[in-house]
Amino acid sequence: MLSRILISAFCAFFLSIFLFFSSSLGETKPMGFAIPFPNLTFTPPLTKEEQTYLGIPKKAKFSFREIKGDLILVELISTYCVNCQRQAPIFTELYSSIEKDPKLKGKVKMIGIAAGNNPGEVETFKKAHQIPYPIFSDPKFDAHMALGGPRTPFTLWVRKDAQGNGMVVSTHLGLTESAEKVLAETRAVLQYNLALLKPKKGAIYEGDALKPPLPEEELLKRARKGMEASGGKVLQIEKITLKDGDSVYVGKVDFETRQENLFSKLASRRAVCDVCHDTFFIYTFDAKGIVVDIVPVQLTKIDNLHWTDEDIKKLKSRTVGKSILKPFTFDAKVDSVSGATITAVLIFDSLDKAKEIFEKLKKEGYVR
Repeated sequence: MLSRILISAFCAFFLSIFLFFSSSLGETKPMGFAIPFPNLTFTPPLTKEEQTYLGIPKKAKFSFREIKGDLILVELISTYCVNCQRQAPIFTELYSSIEKDPKLKGKVKMIGIAAGNNPGEVETFKKAHQIPYPIFSDPKFDAHMALGGPRTPFTLWVRKDAQGNGMVVSTHLGLTESAEKVLAETRAVLQYNLALLKPKKGAIYEGDALKPPLPEEELLKRARKGMEASGGKVLQIEKITLKDGDSVYVGKVDFETRQENLFSKLASRRAVCDVCHDTFFIYTFDAKGIVVDIVPVQLTKIDNLHWTDEDIKKLKSRTVGKSILKPFTFDAKVDSVSGATITAVLIFDSLDKAKEIFEKLKKEGYVR
């Protein structure tokens, strides 16, 4: 009887240990396991040292497949992300440890991808934090969205097969606590037998659905407000659904001597950094693509404070009156809002992509 009790207790103990480590591993590998890594395209410049490190000859652009190595450690960052800045010395230490280890050097390579940042911002970040490995600019969030639009910092361990194809074998969302932990995970995933891992379908990262913080009736009021910023009076306003499922507010506006249609679009963007709120705002434009107004729904800055009236005034001075048919390029020197640079980047990127909405409206006959 006693032996049975001891055996039961022994089994219960090891079951609890198994569940504990299983849950821990689930937290360190929350998503993307065995998902193929997209063959991203990168545009240099690369220094001679970086070319040698990645095994890339001097060329205008190259793909992820061309990077030499058995395991590529990909760090997705934003140069304005506070935790990305905190993580910089940790990953610099990690790079040094890898390069000093004869079992890892040459097999493991590190790269960074800077979501929403231009080459100048990347260069400033690298110099400020003395980053020894390549970081690639991703100003239009193309690579960021190809990976599912994760919050930063986001780390991916990508194993390469004989053809150069990548497979995600581990991920970590958020600030990394120490170089030792990343190094331990790196050694562990190098032991995986890729032949036994069957590629899975799905997204590498899939965040929660974006939900506006205001009810539909309040969003309609703000769309109306944006239209009436033109100086006209809204006679009629409705929310239409385009063929691809996207939605836009269309209003008939009276200007006394004429009537014309104006359009308002709710822009919803997931936060880029891991300590930020999602971004929501409504932009209004006319049938020529000219921005009429920007109405905030949820715009935040450091410590998740709301934008001030002065912040919004500055934003409007840089956007209202411009055409969404032309590029909206963010310039940190004049477009930044104190404590809210990442949010400002997302606003400009949304306006830069607004041409797609305009073309849909035109194709479906709402714009003539």
